[in-house]
Amino acid sequence: MTNIGKETRISRIIKNDGHTLISALDHGGEDALVKGLEDMGKVLNSVISGGVDAVLINEGILLKYHQIIVTRVPVVLNIPFDQDFVKFAVSLGADAIKTTYFGEVPLRIEIADKMRKIAKASEEYGIPYINEFIPLENGVPSNNTELVSRGARAAAEYGADIVKTSFVKNFNEVVKSSPVPVIIAGGDPSGGDIFSAMREVIRSGGAGGAIGRSIFQSSNIERTVKELVKIVHGGGP
Repeated sequence: MTNIGKETRISRIIKNDGHTLISALDHGGEDALVKGLEDMGKVLNSVISGGVDAVLINEGILLKYHQIIVTRVPVVLNIPFDQDFVKFAVSLGADAIKTTYFGEVPLRIEIADKMRKIAKASEEYGIPYINEFIPLENGVPSNNTELVSRGARAAAEYGADIVKTSFVKNFNEVVKSSPVPVIIAGGDPSGGDIFSAMREVIRSGGAGGAIGRSIFQSSNIERTVKELVKIVHGGGP
C-alpha cells in the first residue's frame, strides 16, 4: 500500500530527476563549535540562497532558526536511535529523518534492531528515513568498494528510504547494491575535489549528496552550492 505521507515528503527532497543536494549542517551537536558553523543563521541563508534541496540539522537549530527555514527549504532532522524521536520530528514539521552509524560491517544485532525500529516508526508516521551508514576500517571510513556496498545494502534491507554513505571508486557498484537511492557524505574540502566526486556519483546512478564541510567550510558557500546544484541537477559539466 502506498504511504502517501512518505511519498509527499520525499518528493520535496528528491526532485523529479531523481537527484538531491542536501546541506549537512548537523555537525555541531557532535563536535560543539565547528569551523564554518559559528553563525548558523548566516550559513542557513547562504545554502538556501544557493539552492539546496534540503538542510540536515539538529532539533535545536530547527527550533531556533525555524523562521529562516520554514517555507524556504525542506528539513531533514538528525535523530538518535530512539523511535520516540520519529514522532518528535513529525511534530516539528520535518520532511525526513536521519540516523548515523559509523562502525563495523556486518552489523551487531543490537544496532540492526535499532535501525529496524526507526524504519518501522518512519512507516507509521509517514516520514522518509535516511540511514547514514559509514563502514569503518581501523577506525576510519573505509575506501573499500565492496565493504561500502555491503553497508549500503544492509541499510536498505533494514528499512532505509535513502542510504547515505562514503564516496568510493567504482561507485556504480555501491548504487547497484542498493534498491533505494544512494547519496554520498561530503567531507573536508582539503581531502579532495567534491565537484569531481559529485559528477562521478551522478554518472554512476547515484542520487546526489548530503554535503557538510565541503560546503560550509568553503570560501564562498552560496557559490559552492550553486556549482554543486548544476552538477546534481544536470545544468553543469
